Amino acid sequence: MSFKFWALSSKEYCETLKSGEFSDTEILVGEVPDTKVFKLHSLILKVRSPYFRKALSGDKIKVENNIIKHEIPNISVKVFDILIKYIYNGTIDLTKNDLKTNIALLIAIGELHLNNLNSIISTHILKDQVSLKKNLVLIQHVTTKYAQFTGRLSGFYKTTIRQDPSMIFKTDDFVTINKDVLLNLVKNNKSLKQIEVWDKLKEWAIAQSRELPSDTEKWTSNEMTTFATTIKSFIPLINFKEISPADFSQKIKPFKNFGGNNSDLRLLKENTSKGQCYKNSYEKLIRQDEGIFEVDDFEVFQVFKKARK
Repeated sequence: MSFKFWALSSKEYCETLKSGEFSDTEILVGEVPDTKVFKLHSLILKVRSPYFRKALSGDKIKVENNIIKHEIPNISVKVFDILIKYIYNGTIDLTKNDLKTNIALLIAIGELHLNNLNSIISTHILKDQVSLKKNLVLIQHVTTKYAQFTGRLSGFYKTTIRQDPSMIFKTDDFVTINKDVLLNLVKNNKSLKQIEVWDKLKEWAIAQSRELPSDTEKWTSNEMTTFATTIKSFIPLINFKEISPADFSQKIKPFKNFGGNNSDLRLLKENTSKGQCYKNSYEKLIRQDEGIFEVDDFEVFQVFKKARK
């Protein structure tokens, strides 16, 4: 009998939510240009959410014409709409959402203190590990920024990266990775070959700038400079001597400006047809002599350890 009464009540609550009748609260959700004002009922919100119990009470609340005004800019309209329907009718269908929406829900329920949903949403998200592994950059970002809301998700990320640190380089969302996170990954990389790291850096750099076309063969000198600037911090972390002569000649030599001021081989700013050899990163000089050389004389090389007789 009680279940039927709740079902009837929730239906009436949903109809009231839809019509906005008897509402005494208006909540502006989202950020421009995606915003919406929800006409809601403070009593229902306070009963169902400790967040609203505090936010919609006290002397600091804003009231205009007997209507409580409140703003929640850090939750999207789509996610808030899902949670408001849950608050009013007690049901939520996670199967209709993609991974990003369900992760956003996980963060939002933490902020709104709807803690009874945490286990339900976390369990649902963790069932689809294929999607999770395709979006490891997103998982890394949210578990770092919202650690207090994403405990089980954080555990999944740490376990996955520990088992295969190179996996994050292979994700669908790799190019969205934060620069500092990528620097740390490149610095501690023990899984990918150095030429693979170079290829991923090139892919990431293109995504960071609207100036860089995906076809690198059509890059202008200005676009080369943009690329060099974008990856400058990564150059000291790449062990170029582990790259084969063929790969170096085909994939790296065309980007003649990549060295900047940290490379053993540098282009002279005054004359792009000349370079200069230094001894910075390697134990021995790359060329026989330090000094200026013609770029046309640039040699593809491979270092061998001389066997003792």
